[in-house]
Amino acid sequence: MTKGIGKPDYRVRRTTDKPARAGVHAGNAATVEFLQLLGRAVRQFHTYPAGSPLCTDAIDACHRAFGALDIDHSLTFRVTDHTIVLGDDEISGDAVIEQELARPLHRARVSSIDIERSVSARDWSHFCATIAAAPRAGRSASLAESLLDLGVAAIIPRVTPRPEVVELGAPPAAVRTLVERERARQSAATAAGPSQHLYPPDKGWVRIDPASADAAITLTDLAVLVDEPAELASILARLIDDGDGAENKALQQRYDDVVMLIGAVDPRLARVLFAKLARAVLSLDADSRRSLLRSAILPSLLDGRVAGEVVLGEFPDVDLADALSLLLDLEAAAPELLPVALDRLRLPKERRAALTPIIAAKLEARGGAVSDAERPVANTFDDQARALTRVEAGVARNLAEFSAFDLSINESTATVLAGVRDAVAGVDAMDVQLACAVSLSRIEPNPSVVSSVVGRAVPSLRLLVRAQRWQDLTRWVARIADVEAHVDALRPDAARALRESMASFCDRALVGDLARLCSSEPGQRYAHAIVASLGAPVVIAWLQAVDDPADRGRVRPLTGAICQSARRAAPAILDRLPAFGPDAVRSALMVLGFAGPGYEKTIADHVSADDERTTREALRALARAGTEKAAALIVRRLEEGPAIVQPAAEEALWRLPAPTALAKTRDLLGRRDFISRYPQSAARLLERAAQSGDDRFDPVLEQLSTLRFHFWSPALARVGAKARTLLQ
Repeated sequence: MTKGIGKPDYRVRRTTDKPARAGVHAGNAATVEFLQLLGRAVRQFHTYPAGSPLCTDAIDACHRAFGALDIDHSLTFRVTDHTIVLGDDEISGDAVIEQELARPLHRARVSSIDIERSVSARDWSHFCATIAAAPRAGRSASLAESLLDLGVAAIIPRVTPRPEVVELGAPPAAVRTLVERERARQSAATAAGPSQHLYPPDKGWVRIDPASADAAITLTDLAVLVDEPAELASILARLIDDGDGAENKALQQRYDDVVMLIGAVDPRLARVLFAKLARAVLSLDADSRRSLLRSAILPSLLDGRVAGEVVLGEFPDVDLADALSLLLDLEAAAPELLPVALDRLRLPKERRAALTPIIAAKLEARGGAVSDAERPVANTFDDQARALTRVEAGVARNLAEFSAFDLSINESTATVLAGVRDAVAGVDAMDVQLACAVSLSRIEPNPSVVSSVVGRAVPSLRLLVRAQRWQDLTRWVARIADVEAHVDALRPDAARALRESMASFCDRALVGDLARLCSSEPGQRYAHAIVASLGAPVVIAWLQAVDDPADRGRVRPLTGAICQSARRAAPAILDRLPAFGPDAVRSALMVLGFAGPGYEKTIADHVSADDERTTREALRALARAGTEKAAALIVRRLEEGPAIVQPAAEEALWRLPAPTALAKTRDLLGRRDFISRYPQSAARLLERAAQSGDDRFDPVLEQLSTLRFHFWSPALARVGAKARTLLQ
């Protein structure tokens, strides 16, 4: 959350006295033709269903035109309210591009779009369908979020944020004291490390007393300042454009987040807020309250969380009995859950004694009285075992006395045993073998035995791949990953043996199968989960396939899943990086960029004037890392790098997070030596800065405007004139 104090809406605006250009540079003619085909494809999606031949033919033509473009890695264009801007050229006078692309994208708050070289026909189809549906989408999700939900990672819209403003005014002194106390407690308890945002960091603005010294309001501060859980839920729903503004809907949608924020404050204050949350839940209509109880409150009580105990404990007896009777509607419903829930509530004896007959009456009224004869028959082997070995309350707990009795097998017992026999005969042998291997590797201390056991399980995993049982494969590799994480802390040598055994499973054939799996919607989800579980071995196998021209195009669809596992795979990539060919090195740099901080120096070492493609990919990877160190390395290449590196460094500078990019740009434009050495770069940076609308550039513009009198240096004079024009 960021504080806004009602600053005047002053923005640096670009002005020019040149007429709008009617055409574009000749080098962009093919790109304009591609954009026209893309606009026509969007028009087809307005009229016809996505599966019609007219739509598929339009997508194929668009995809072929994009594949014919002479671009290295991606195509980037900017969006205005009426046209598309390619580099410095505006595409004007084209009705298809204006009506089908520029205007819908501008309404969706898209400022620019990056299209990666690896884009597929499926990505184009989803993109066109999303743009065609954008006028009807409302505020449910941004275009970027919609594309990510559809699995489109090669088309990246840059969306202009739309902040939500919360009016808090001047909080009372007592509330201010609570906020300051919470801040002191949180700062003392917060561990070092990068901040994790629960909501988009640029979406929330809190307008408070202008005389306040607060520079920022966090979500925990907001929980204390708002003081009403229902209102807090409504604010949180607005932060992600979720819900229709109704407090009952917002409380249902954001209940878990409200509980998380309340749980983060001081326990004494949290109990007060939980009591208010209970009153907010009681004020909901009957259907909404029952839905919230079933989905969140009752499960949290059974899990032993404080929120469920405190919220339900504040209910009046009649409402509490109604809530507890809903336990029998849950999927795992059983009469035994009621005593467990009552125990978790920790009610005083008097209240529990008064509550018990109310619950019994409600259960009887809804037909919920369950006798021993009416208990449901056990359906699983574990249920049957528990039913056979249960000792009822009041029976002697010394089991030795039962040895004097013969086991009597009646008709019911024989039926159960027959069912168990049939269940054993119907067991999947492959599942049993994998379960045995996973269980043994979890407890076996000898690394050689672990290697042997897991090695024997690898053929079963390959059979799952050949049979295309992706759901089962996903389940088993996830279990093996959990075992590896568990064993690594206790027996690192056994964990290493397990990893080495699984590395033999991650070969080029598996990478090809996973890449093909990405072509379908459920399959893409399984491929991402499998790659996330296998980690470094499958990433290395993918890079080796990328190095082979015969396999490169076949495994490209797996790029998105590989990048999501970048952090785990980064150390293994560093070990093998010198052995990779140029294409694999560029892909490895891309993955290292997604791995986050710690790899900036390795990435920057691949920036050179000898290989322009690798240089561009390395600078993009630094921009993806987005750290201060990465930003400093990009700026250094912009200042000191050869002429062939500087354009790529400028592009990477603006791919950094917006605050970092603007801060570095202000520093560069504020240095006279940089302006004197690179006036053309300074002019381009001025234009990009003007588009940001950041009024903190005004002092820099005033300083640069004096350069317009440097008649002996036309380049510097043009920079000064541009700064003067932007300042007006």
